[in-house]
Amino acid sequence: MKLPVMILAGGAGERIRDIADNKPKVMLKIAGKPIVEYVIENIINIGLNDIYIVTDKPNYFEDLSIKYGKIARIDIIKQELPEIRGAVLSAKDVISQEYFMLVYGDILAPKQFYSDVIDAFNVYSKPVMALIPEEDVTSYGAAIVDSKGVVGKVVEKPKEVLPEAYAIGGLYILNKDFFDVLEKSEDMGEALSEYSSKRSIIASIWSGWWIDVGYPWDLLKAIYFVLKGLDRTIISPKADIASSAIIKGPVIVEDDAVIDEYSVIKGPVYIGKGAYVGNYALIREYVDLERNVVVAANAEVVWSCIQDKATIGRNSYLGFSVVGEKAVIEPNVITLTLLKSIKEKPIIVKRRGQEYAKLGAFIGASSRVRAGTILEAGTLVKKKTIYDKS
Repeated sequence: MKLPVMILAGGAGERIRDIADNKPKVMLKIAGKPIVEYVIENIINIGLNDIYIVTDKPNYFEDLSIKYGKIARIDIIKQELPEIRGAVLSAKDVISQEYFMLVYGDILAPKQFYSDVIDAFNVYSKPVMALIPEEDVTSYGAAIVDSKGVVGKVVEKPKEVLPEAYAIGGLYILNKDFFDVLEKSEDMGEALSEYSSKRSIIASIWSGWWIDVGYPWDLLKAIYFVLKGLDRTIISPKADIASSAIIKGPVIVEDDAVIDEYSVIKGPVYIGKGAYVGNYALIREYVDLERNVVVAANAEVVWSCIQDKATIGRNSYLGFSVVGEKAVIEPNVITLTLLKSIKEKPIIVKRRGQEYAKLGAFIGASSRVRAGTILEAGTLVKKKTIYDKS
């Protein structure tokens, strides 16, 4: 199918900026790949290979255009105008076909999410909008669907819960008329509302897993679904695994990773290239250790996302947490994970028939947590700061 695809990949994201630092948030990694790569691979896997990435920081995406250049044409478009409206209009002139796919680069979902939208377009030959059943749509754009499966009304981030509404899923097939509507509108929400009032937009309702990465804890949910899909252990022949180490799969261990004596890995776990797991360390389920991460001796990590070159000090406990690139957690740091009150969106864990709301700490890029610190559940350590609270 000849359908160009526009991926919006700009901005660090205000609510996740401390983790992303100066990078676009779509470049944060999950199991060895930036978020945007999952989007690109899904698009290619459904047969689309004419891709435009719109970003305010093109230099971060040049390697991707090379990596996928043999199987797709990937052009990088410099975002010239602010916000989502500006990103879409920045690529207006490169879209020559009647219809195009528009994808938000910070959305994680399986291939079928994209296939369903394509299938709806093939059947109806009309614009399509992916919609997600959400109990609370106040954090998203919302759409109300009529009895014929057509989007009847769009509400941009409603102020109250709308029981009949669906969250807008960040995936569309639109025609070129949308650019004219967008140019006359103040923002993307207004444009979609106006566009839906003039054209029939087919609702593609998706009930599978779907993550809009806007907050640090969304990375924990992403790890769960990505690692849950592992069905076997893959250990690089270039990894160095001590004979006394215990690995219970499924686990992926990349090139040059070192798993030292008497450490225990309980999958599903991802251990990136050049990562180090020290003596007697315990890495439990749903842990993502990215490139050159260090987990020192006797440390324990559970359900956490650790970005490139971060360090977890000896005798530390890190649970349900996200650690930014090059951050340092010194020895004997403890994260408390049982929430006293639920303000953020926690991870719900079931133990012996009981449900517990769990959330750890969020450690900004290039920051440092002093030795012996106790981090309360939900603590945010700002990027490039020294944190000391015990």
